Amino acid sequence: MARKVFFSFHYTRDSHRVAQIRNCNAVSQHFERTPFLDRAQWESIKRQGVAAIQKWINDNMNGTSVVVLCFGLETYKRPWVIYELEKAHREGRGIVAIDMSGMNNMLNQYDGPGPNPLVYAKDALGNRLSSHAKYITYHWGRDNGRLYIDNWIEKAAQLAGR
Repeated sequence: MARKVFFSFHYTRDSHRVAQIRNCNAVSQHFERTPFLDRAQWESIKRQGVAAIQKWINDNMNGTSVVVLCFGLETYKRPWVIYELEKAHREGRGIVAIDMSGMNNMLNQYDGPGPNPLVYAKDALGNRLSSHAKYITYHWGRDNGRLYIDNWIEKAAQLAGR
Protein backbone atom coordinates (compact mmCIF):
# COMPACT_ATOMS: atom_id res chain seq x y z
CA MET A 1 0.00 0.00 0.00
CA ALA A 2 1.26 3.47 -0.84
CA ARG A 3 2.39 5.77 1.94
CA LYS A 4 -0.18 8.47 2.70
CA VAL A 5 1.08 12.07 2.79
CA PHE A 6 -0.53 15.38 3.74
CA PHE A 7 0.41 18.62 1.96
CA SER A 8 0.58 21.80 4.06
CA PHE A 9 0.71 25.18 2.28
CA HIS A 10 -0.79 28.65 1.84
CA TYR A 11 -3.85 27.75 -0.23
CA THR A 12 -4.72 31.07 -1.82
CA ARG A 13 -1.20 32.04 -2.77
CA ASP A 14 0.46 28.73 -3.58
CA SER A 15 -2.11 26.15 -4.67
CA HIS A 16 -0.93 26.22 -8.31
CA ARG A 17 2.70 25.68 -7.30
CA VAL A 18 1.75 22.87 -4.93
CA ALA A 19 -0.34 21.24 -7.67
CA GLN A 20 2.80 21.08 -9.80
CA ILE A 21 4.60 19.27 -6.99
CA ARG A 22 1.70 16.93 -6.15
CA ASN A 23 1.24 15.99 -9.80
CA CYS A 24 4.85 15.16 -10.59
CA ASN A 25 5.33 11.45 -11.33
CA ALA A 26 7.47 10.82 -8.25
CA VAL A 27 4.53 11.74 -6.01
CA SER A 28 1.58 10.55 -8.07
CA GLN A 29 3.05 7.08 -8.70
CA HIS A 30 4.42 6.35 -5.22
CA PHE A 31 2.18 8.02 -2.64
CA GLU A 32 -1.45 8.32 -1.68
CA ARG A 33 -2.20 12.03 -1.38
CA THR A 34 -4.80 13.56 0.86
CA PRO A 35 -7.61 15.39 -0.97
CA PHE A 36 -6.77 18.61 -2.75
CA LEU A 37 -9.64 21.03 -2.38
CA ASP A 38 -10.67 23.34 -5.13
CA ARG A 39 -11.30 26.97 -4.24
CA ALA A 40 -15.08 26.54 -3.82
CA GLN A 41 -14.63 23.59 -1.45
CA TRP A 42 -12.03 25.46 0.63
CA GLU A 43 -14.22 28.57 0.84
CA SER A 44 -17.17 26.42 1.92
CA ILE A 45 -15.17 24.90 4.77
CA LYS A 46 -13.84 28.32 5.81
CA ARG A 47 -17.39 29.73 5.99
CA GLN A 48 -18.29 26.99 8.48
CA GLY A 49 -15.72 28.37 10.91
CA VAL A 50 -12.65 27.38 12.87
CA ALA A 51 -14.04 24.05 14.09
CA ALA A 52 -14.80 22.94 10.53
CA ILE A 53 -11.31 23.81 9.31
CA GLN A 54 -9.72 22.01 12.25
CA LYS A 55 -11.94 18.95 11.67
CA TRP A 56 -11.00 18.85 7.97
CA ILE A 57 -7.30 19.02 8.83
CA ASN A 58 -7.58 16.40 11.57
CA ASP A 59 -9.60 14.03 9.39
CA ASN A 60 -7.23 14.37 6.45
CA MET A 61 -4.05 14.04 8.50
CA ASN A 62 -5.40 10.83 10.01
CA GLY A 63 -3.41 7.87 8.71
CA THR A 64 -0.64 9.95 7.17
CA SER A 65 2.99 9.26 7.93
CA VAL A 66 4.51 12.44 6.47
CA VAL A 67 3.50 16.08 6.13
CA VAL A 68 4.97 17.78 3.07
CA LEU A 69 5.31 21.47 3.88
CA CYS A 70 5.45 23.50 0.66
CA PHE A 71 6.36 27.06 1.51
CA GLY A 72 6.60 30.30 -0.36
CA LEU A 73 6.85 33.98 0.41
CA GLU A 74 3.98 34.22 2.94
CA THR A 75 3.40 30.65 4.15
CA TYR A 76 4.98 31.29 7.55
CA LYS A 77 2.12 33.73 8.35
CA ARG A 78 -0.62 31.14 7.91
CA PRO A 79 -1.99 29.94 11.28
CA TRP A 80 -3.35 26.70 9.83
CA VAL A 81 0.06 25.80 8.42
CA ILE A 82 1.57 26.28 11.89
CA TYR A 83 -1.27 24.20 13.36
CA GLU A 84 -0.59 21.39 10.87
CA LEU A 85 3.15 21.38 11.58
CA GLU A 86 2.73 21.38 15.36
CA LYS A 87 0.11 18.63 15.12
CA ALA A 88 2.41 16.54 12.90
CA HIS A 89 5.24 16.97 15.40
CA ARG A 90 3.06 16.07 18.41
CA GLU A 91 1.80 12.96 16.65
CA GLY A 92 5.24 11.81 15.49
CA ARG A 93 4.77 12.27 11.76
CA GLY A 94 7.65 12.98 9.46
CA ILE A 95 7.90 16.48 8.05
CA VAL A 96 9.70 17.41 4.87
CA ALA A 97 9.87 21.13 4.01
CA ILE A 98 10.11 22.26 0.39
CA ASP A 99 11.08 25.82 -0.50
CA MET A 100 9.10 26.72 -3.64
CA SER A 101 10.84 30.02 -4.36
CA GLY A 102 11.47 30.44 -8.05
CA MET A 103 8.48 28.34 -9.12
CA ASN A 104 5.94 30.13 -11.27
CA ASN A 105 2.23 30.42 -10.55
CA MET A 106 -0.63 30.14 -13.02
CA LEU A 107 0.04 33.72 -14.19
CA ASN A 108 3.67 32.74 -14.88
CA GLN A 109 4.86 34.94 -12.00
CA TYR A 110 7.78 33.90 -9.84
CA ASP A 111 7.77 34.15 -6.08
CA GLY A 112 10.76 35.14 -4.01
CA PRO A 113 11.92 33.15 -1.00
CA GLY A 114 10.02 33.32 2.25
CA PRO A 115 10.86 32.31 5.81
CA ASN A 116 10.62 28.61 6.60
CA PRO A 117 7.49 27.99 8.71
CA LEU A 118 9.44 25.41 10.74
CA VAL A 119 11.12 28.40 12.38
CA TYR A 120 7.70 29.65 13.58
CA ALA A 121 6.14 26.33 14.62
CA LYS A 122 7.03 25.18 18.14
CA ASP A 123 7.26 21.93 20.05
CA ALA A 124 5.72 21.42 23.51
CA LEU A 125 8.78 23.02 25.16
CA GLY A 126 8.60 26.12 22.96
CA ASN A 127 11.56 25.14 20.76
CA ARG A 128 11.39 25.89 17.05
CA LEU A 129 10.67 22.82 14.96
CA SER A 130 13.53 23.93 12.72
CA SER A 131 15.89 22.99 15.57
CA HIS A 132 14.91 19.33 15.26
CA ALA A 133 17.46 17.54 13.07
CA LYS A 134 14.84 15.13 11.75
CA TYR A 135 13.08 17.87 9.77
CA ILE A 136 14.98 18.61 6.59
CA THR A 137 14.37 21.45 4.15
CA TYR A 138 14.95 21.16 0.42
CA HIS A 139 14.61 23.59 -2.47
CA TRP A 140 12.32 22.34 -5.23
CA GLY A 141 14.41 23.75 -8.08
CA ARG A 142 18.00 23.60 -6.83
CA ASP A 143 17.61 20.16 -5.25
CA ASN A 144 15.80 18.65 -8.27
CA GLY A 145 12.57 17.99 -6.43
CA ARG A 146 10.88 16.53 -9.48
CA LEU A 147 13.41 13.69 -9.36
CA TYR A 148 13.93 13.29 -5.63
CA ILE A 149 10.73 14.16 -3.75
CA ASP A 150 9.90 10.48 -3.29
CA ASN A 151 13.27 10.00 -1.58
CA TRP A 152 12.70 13.09 0.60
CA ILE A 153 9.32 11.75 1.75
CA GLU A 154 10.72 8.31 2.51
CA LYS A 155 13.63 9.83 4.45
CA ALA A 156 11.21 11.97 6.51
CA ALA A 157 9.14 8.86 7.30
CA GLN A 158 12.23 6.91 8.33
CA LEU A 159 13.51 9.75 10.53
CA ALA A 160 10.12 9.75 12.27
CA GLY A 161 10.14 5.98 12.64
CA ARG A 162 7.12 5.53 10.38
